[in-house]
Amino acid sequence: MAEQSKTTIYVDVDDEITNVIDKVLDSSAKVIALVLPKRPSIFQSTVNMKLLKRKSQEANKKVVLVTSEANLLPLAGGVGLFVAKTLNSKPEIPSAPVFNESIIEADEDEPLMIDQNETLDKDLDLKNSGAKTIAQLSPSEPLGSLKTKLDKDLDTIDLDNTELNNQSNDDQTSEPKPKKTKKDKKEKIKIPNFRKFKIISVLVILILLIGILGYVALSVLPSATIDISTDSSNVNANVSFTMDPSTSSLNLASNTVPAKQVKVTKTYSATVNSSGQQNNGTKATGQVTFTACYTQGPFVAPSPIPAGTGITQNNLTYVTNSTATFNPVGNAQGTCVNYTTNSVNITAQQGGSSYNTQNNNTSFNVPGYTSGFSATGGASGGTDNIITVVSQNDITNAQNKISPNSNSTKSKLSSQLTQDGYFPISMTFNASQPTVSENNQVGSQNSSVTVTESITYTMYGVFKKDLNTLLNNNVVSQVGSSESVLSTGISNANFSFTNGNTNPTQITVQTTAVVGPNINVNLIKTQSEGKKIAQIKSIVEGNSNVTSVKVTLSPFYVSSAPNNPSKIQVHIAKPTKTVN
Repeated sequence: MAEQSKTTIYVDVDDEITNVIDKVLDSSAKVIALVLPKRPSIFQSTVNMKLLKRKSQEANKKVVLVTSEANLLPLAGGVGLFVAKTLNSKPEIPSAPVFNESIIEADEDEPLMIDQNETLDKDLDLKNSGAKTIAQLSPSEPLGSLKTKLDKDLDTIDLDNTELNNQSNDDQTSEPKPKKTKKDKKEKIKIPNFRKFKIISVLVILILLIGILGYVALSVLPSATIDISTDSSNVNANVSFTMDPSTSSLNLASNTVPAKQVKVTKTYSATVNSSGQQNNGTKATGQVTFTACYTQGPFVAPSPIPAGTGITQNNLTYVTNSTATFNPVGNAQGTCVNYTTNSVNITAQQGGSSYNTQNNNTSFNVPGYTSGFSATGGASGGTDNIITVVSQNDITNAQNKISPNSNSTKSKLSSQLTQDGYFPISMTFNASQPTVSENNQVGSQNSSVTVTESITYTMYGVFKKDLNTLLNNNVVSQVGSSESVLSTGISNANFSFTNGNTNPTQITVQTTAVVGPNINVNLIKTQSEGKKIAQIKSIVEGNSNVTSVKVTLSPFYVSSAPNNPSKIQVHIAKPTKTVN
């Protein structure tokens, strides 16, 4: 493994001197930078300093303490250890304290007694360097002479571990600022003149505003309006035609136009809670005897009453289970001759306790027979078991809640025809009879019922050019070919069914067309570019069919029409007379 020339070791606050020495000895570099933490306790002792110096020299390694702690510098200088303020600073041996005593006091906790005859030559490796030992220094003599051969050797140490430079600078906030050199003064940044900058900025903004305002005033705002009155007139047009989706071209002989029908089916639904009630309890049963009262002859026994005959009591219906036969001989009682039958069994039409009679001598009505017929008897055994069922009223309520949005559908069909190139005829919009269905039948035991309606909507559309052709021909047939049809009035046309809606494809269209001179608006705009009011009037009045011209320029400072035709508006007055 190649030996490194230098390395950096960071010392933790909790590290012991033995740990630091092990790190130094384990390193393969010759020059080792020990980056010390703030207030390192282990280096407050001269013994630790000397021990570090001795072990590093034995291993032929040079140690540099990277720190700016002021109280460590004398100790390092006394031992002869090199110190650098930062990893990029030049290492040097600090000045040592002045000694008159033979006792060197290191740390209060760890005093070190040194023999007077002992020198630091061995520790500092100062042999043959000509430097004096600490004992040989006079009280006023600094330790500058210790910068010997080691000083020269370490003068070129470059601790380029730059990634640690910032941390070292942060930890050593007390480091004095380096003095500025002449080169630094020359490279001093010049402060710009902000007042001059503000003046220039304001001038630039003013110039831009003036330019924008000038452009708007001269190019954007100027406009011209030309109002023209002619001898045009209105003509009422009325044309009936047939729409045929199967044809592809206009037939002028029969006024048949190609058409397209669009359709869409919409489904609507509504749900309501069931409100019907049904009693599924036991049906009451009993017996009755029929009686027929005859007040006048012939006194003959009535015909038998067949099984399945319904009798009522308090609007409750009971049904006979067998045939009731009258006795052939009647009994005279008061003003009646009564004929009676044998007892027959009856069963209530529905379950429920309400069908139970109070006694067995209850009177029943016999619907369908004369007023002289009656029944007497009773019924019992009916019980209640009421359940919720779907009623017809529930289905009706759900259907009433459905509100089809026909306007939205009409708009969608109209848009579809327009996208396909057709002119939609709104009055042909039609909705079919709804197909109604419900998910639960009347009488079924369900908590709710949903009613669904399906409706098919249709609309017709034709080509606008075909309608204009029909209307143009109709107008020409009224006024002759000497007049030009300026507008067929198709945009404000009224449509109706020709045969009273019996055939949805038979349509009549009514419009108010405009006939008169054909004025080329685009040509007038081009001819009016840059012209003054008098010149524009002269150009327009050159048309013999023009009765009057009014030219308006805007804004007030404008004296001629803009050079841009889009800034010139030409309005042709609507006709005031109608040709019959």
